[in-house]
Amino acid sequence: MVRSDLCDLTIAELGEKIGAKEISPIEVVDAHLACIEALNPMLNAFITVAHDRARAEAKQATEEVAAGNIRSPLHGIPIGVKDIIDSAGVRTTQGSSFFSNNVPTEDACCVQRFRDAGAIMIGKCNTAEFAAESATKNEHYGACRNPWDTSRVPSGSSGGSGSAVAAHMVPGALGTDTGGSVRGPAAICGTVGLKPTHGRISVRGVFPNATSLDHVGPLTRTVRDCALLLQGLAGYDPDDPFSADLPVPDFTADLEKGVKGLKLAVCSDLIDVDIDKPIVDAFDAAVEVLRGLGATVEEVKCSFADEVNPNRRAIADAEFFRVHGERHAGNSGGYGSRLQERIVNAEKTTLARYIDALNRREVIKRMMADMLRGYDCMLSPGYPCLAAPVDTVMATVNGKEIDFIGLGRNLVGLQNLIGFPGLSVPTGRDPILGLPMAIQITTLPGDEGGAFRIGHAYEQSTPALRGQRPKIN
Repeated sequence: MVRSDLCDLTIAELGEKIGAKEISPIEVVDAHLACIEALNPMLNAFITVAHDRARAEAKQATEEVAAGNIRSPLHGIPIGVKDIIDSAGVRTTQGSSFFSNNVPTEDACCVQRFRDAGAIMIGKCNTAEFAAESATKNEHYGACRNPWDTSRVPSGSSGGSGSAVAAHMVPGALGTDTGGSVRGPAAICGTVGLKPTHGRISVRGVFPNATSLDHVGPLTRTVRDCALLLQGLAGYDPDDPFSADLPVPDFTADLEKGVKGLKLAVCSDLIDVDIDKPIVDAFDAAVEVLRGLGATVEEVKCSFADEVNPNRRAIADAEFFRVHGERHAGNSGGYGSRLQERIVNAEKTTLARYIDALNRREVIKRMMADMLRGYDCMLSPGYPCLAAPVDTVMATVNGKEIDFIGLGRNLVGLQNLIGFPGLSVPTGRDPILGLPMAIQITTLPGDEGGAFRIGHAYEQSTPALRGQRPKIN
């Protein structure tokens, strides 16, 4: 196979060919490094490319495979890592001026986990400064761009991870998600993205944003690949205070079971008022596909919809200020202009408001679980708008211009507030601009496998919506 063809294979396909010794990890890594070299100047999806480390690990993986020692389906697969996740010996900037020369001595737990499975870290993906906004227009390392239209944002804050996967620079990447930062780039770039159950993947070694809302999550080009990557990342970490001691099932076990007989909920109360018509049309069409596959879809009511964003915002701001308040007081000029404004506003959250929000969160969790009782998931649009222009960062929603940063918090912030899994799956591209859209599948805690089952059934029934490689302009 030629190098560019290797970059079009999924994680599952690469794993099969590596296992059959049709291709080697060295060939796979070299092909993706060449793709990064060709495309990254236009997309700025990577801040740092770990050429030497990736090639050394590819050599080791090739020797292991040749000896018949195949660790997992991830063995020899190159993975991008968001640049707020520690990587031993490789610069980790946090997207910030303060950490421009920071080289950790240890891998984050999630990086160590996929390395133990044989996967290879190929580089550090661009991120919003301290993962704190949803456009990845980084004032210190440059704006990341959407491969479907380089004049537009890839969303954020894991924009580099989403852009890199969509552009076939890597078959999978790690992002983090505090208010939609995995699922936003997935929806806007046309990839699959998962925010798992809170604590499913360790956050040890990940720079904190809002500690009780933070998640690590995978971005891939297929649902199966997302399940395979989660398999290599999931597991209890006793050294992470937020880690959940959950059973780790085979996340691919139910992929082929289909959705016939499943009951799926749609809650219009949780779908933002500011949502663009092409997104709604694509969502409605996706719901009909699932109905056609044998699922029952019912409308449910939500009494707490108006409480989601205010309580998530109070928790996010208080915890964010706890991380950044002291540094900002000592050197505010080291922060970008938008982040300075965010920190000043975050300081206004009182201790009383924070505690009230924490308490109310527990009630909302129970109410959401009650709402989903008897249903296999809740369906919602993946994001409320198409990718905004990089220059203005203003989204067009039904003819109105709205700031892209901060949109869709009921859509993607709910799952962070309550810790439930959310899976974003592409629904194709809009007919005018050709920009990606998505559907989100929300399940009860611990049921990522159920979300994968539904997402895979939809994906397999709509093959014309995916598999295309963007032509980078």
